[in-house]
Amino acid sequence: MLNRSLVTVRVVARPPSAARTVSARATFAVLALAGLVAACAAPTPGPMQLKVTQQQQLVPPANDTLPASLRVEREEVLQDVLSAVGDETYSCRRSGSTLSWTPTGAEATLVDQARNSVGTVMPNRMFNAYDGSYVIGRLVGDEPVTPGALPWQRLATRFNTGERTGEGRFARTTSIQRVLTSGGLPPDPVCGQEGLSLFVPYSATYLFYRAADPSAVAPSPADAAAAPPLNAASAVQ
Repeated sequence: MLNRSLVTVRVVARPPSAARTVSARATFAVLALAGLVAACAAPTPGPMQLKVTQQQQLVPPANDTLPASLRVEREEVLQDVLSAVGDETYSCRRSGSTLSWTPTGAEATLVDQARNSVGTVMPNRMFNAYDGSYVIGRLVGDEPVTPGALPWQRLATRFNTGERTGEGRFARTTSIQRVLTSGGLPPDPVCGQEGLSLFVPYSATYLFYRAADPSAVAPSPADAAAAPPLNAASAVQ
């Protein structure tokens, strides 16, 4: 007669506390993963973004509060307020027996009030918009307003690529004011080796003006329905 062995199956129940421990660990892992995903989705703002934010918190002065040499004509109205973050460039040049840092222009990014990059500042006082328009300024006013920073300036337009058609961001620009400057000056005006270049970080606010009389330039169809001119206070709100 065949003996049959009995097989006993043992079921071991997990204590409730152990189950809670596993659940807690799983919850922690999910939260950690969610935090990592959030960090990747919203990276920490870089130095440029922070500098733009700081610059845009400053309210540009009204035209009639500026020194006389910086004021635009009464026939001009404010059309754009842009922040700039970049570098003021210098070259070590000789004047007689002295070597000194000579400014060669700015290299900066222009940012609008929505924090969109819309153009660049280039040497020779050239302002280039990404829509293809650009304007070149001529220095007519220069005042050291901010201690330890680049002087405030007023530029008159000496060339405007969009003047005939009225097309483009800078097509109607007649004057530009540089105000609220920060940085941009060399730590020492004297340099030691002729031909060296120096890049000094700076930020500023640029106010772009156009002629108040619409017949002064040929407006584009899109500009015909434009909103009334801005003022410096409302443009930064």
